[in-house]
Amino acid sequence: MASPRPQAIPVFLLVKTAFQILWQQRDDALRLGFIPTLICFGGFIYGRDALVIVAAQFQSGPMNPLPPGVALAVITTLLIVLLAMALVVGNWLRFMLLGPMGAVGLGFAIGRPHVGFLVSCLVLGFAAGIAFTVLCMPILLLPGLLAGIGIVVAFIVVFVAAARLLPFLVAQVIAQPMSLQQAWIASRGNGVALATALILVQVPLWIVASLLNQALFAVGFASVAPLAMIFIGAVFEIATAILQASILAAAFRQMVGIRA
Repeated sequence: MASPRPQAIPVFLLVKTAFQILWQQRDDALRLGFIPTLICFGGFIYGRDALVIVAAQFQSGPMNPLPPGVALAVITTLLIVLLAMALVVGNWLRFMLLGPMGAVGLGFAIGRPHVGFLVSCLVLGFAAGIAFTVLCMPILLLPGLLAGIGIVVAFIVVFVAAARLLPFLVAQVIAQPMSLQQAWIASRGNGVALATALILVQVPLWIVASLLNQALFAVGFASVAPLAMIFIGAVFEIATAILQASILAAAFRQMVGIRA
């Protein structure tokens, strides 16, 4: 007998609910986001010179190989930011799915579920990167426009496939382990919807951050207080992570459920 078709995830309702939760639980968002914001801020401070070099090369045209010191600084910065985001996402998932006792205090009580979640994130991210690279190899042999379209399609395919495995990550951090196969089955029919919700929830923050950035540069604040600009960037990064964690929590509750 065929298994019943899973209920479709309401994308726009998920996005709207994520913002409502962030506002309603803003005190808990501040509590759990405080330390990750500082970690993210420290990472940006550490790697700001290297990131400026990378941005300048990107804007000037084809990317040249980075000097070893710059490449190491960029990688270290990305790992620090990933650590901050994994900490806040893991704690917010526990808060949303297990209740207030799932993430007490400032959320810096790191346990086995947090470590398992971080390791699983790294492994899944690495696997997704390898898959994307393999898919792009034959695509790069195509003419310019076709290659560009092919790369976009390859990214979408890998991103949707990774989204279908995200319940596995959520299960790790709430100590309700499941296999990758179980996560794939549970998310059947909802990969595109989940990936779309994770992207759409960032759009309002992208717009606000862009407008705020332009306004602060226009009034000269950015040149007077560059560290404040970096801190604002860290706040937006952590806020985005919390919104995406709310999406994941709601989707996990619908697709998998919480065991008593």
